Amino acid sequence: MGSKMMEMKWYELRLYPNFKDGEEEMLNLLYRVDEFAIFIIRKNGMTRILVRTDDINAMHFSGIQNARLERLEWNPSLRYSLTRYYKMRVHSALPIVEKVRPSIIYTMLEELDNIGNSDGKGGVECILACYAKYKDEAYSISRWIMRKEGHEHSLVKALKSLFTSNERVRRLSPLTESLVEKARWKMRLKHFHTVLALGAEDVRTLDMLEGALPYGLVAYSNNKRAGDHFSDLSSVVEHARVLKKCILSDVELASIVALPKDASILRLATTDRRTFTTGLVVDADTL
Repeated sequence: MGSKMMEMKWYELRLYPNFKDGEEEMLNLLYRVDEFAIFIIRKNGMTRILVRTDDINAMHFSGIQNARLERLEWNPSLRYSLTRYYKMRVHSALPIVEKVRPSIIYTMLEELDNIGNSDGKGGVECILACYAKYKDEAYSISRWIMRKEGHEHSLVKALKSLFTSNERVRRLSPLTESLVEKARWKMRLKHFHTVLALGAEDVRTLDMLEGALPYGLVAYSNNKRAGDHFSDLSSVVEHARVLKKCILSDVELASIVALPKDASILRLATTDRRTFTTGLVVDADTL
């Protein structure tokens, strides 16, 4: 029997110029999907959004307003000279953001291109890659809360305490109380095991691109284990099992991979490409 991973197909998400409110669209999408990879790519002065997912989740992507999902006929190779993978700076029970924020990745890509052109180097080549798979982490977060509150390991007492703010076995410091409340909030949301990576051809571009990520994420080294194949971010799905995961709520994830707030002010790729949907001729070197 084939695995679900083998069934994941490649698509391009095309946004129409009247596309708006990308963070809300992404948050609504995350309510429905359970596994996908998204790649936000800058090359040849244009931004492209590629998606890799299975048929069921692709139907949900197709429901995004003022956008079109097109099946790609080939599997892209997204290889970069430099890559960075990210883990959480704080405990996974704690949120790195507490509300959906507009993603700055798209304006950052425009700025990077402008800097590259002013330096006479031409447009930049870089990518944000994200693979996310739903997994409910409410229980593990509740265990973290119990340890912070110092409760006995009585399941009944512990579960009662999770939803009763007034009962404490011991008095908590203001800082601990604040952390516990943040964890309670995250516990009630939908959770994804997430692999995040950036890729570029030079360190300066990679450093600037990193500025689009929340502070709660930090790069880590894969050391020799990574090898050359980890520079091809198109294979992040296959390698997810050996990479560190960020446990993110739908709110946190939407803040990282939100779609643009206003597509009309961005240089999004609009050239015709060969897809199963259109059958048009493609220059595969654009990816």
